[in-house]
Amino acid sequence: MIECKELTNKVVRRFELYEDGAYGPEIFVEFTDGTTFSACLRSQLSIEAKFMSDEGGEPCVLRDYSTPATAR
Repeated sequence: MIECKELTNKVVRRFELYEDGAYGPEIFVEFTDGTTFSACLRSQLSIEAKFMSDEGGEPCVLRDYSTPATAR
């Protein structure tokens, strides 16, 4: 959850829902004070693939083929 305290008690002038925005589903809100708020749902596919060795019970990553490479 993301709490947007700055939006509390603002008066909405315009509210739009875009099913297929530039990056996916998006909402756009324009307030009467001239400020706006937008949020979109981005989904990103990635592959996690690692070549590992068992070093006495402790796994050791020899090569990370993940896209993008995951930080550990």
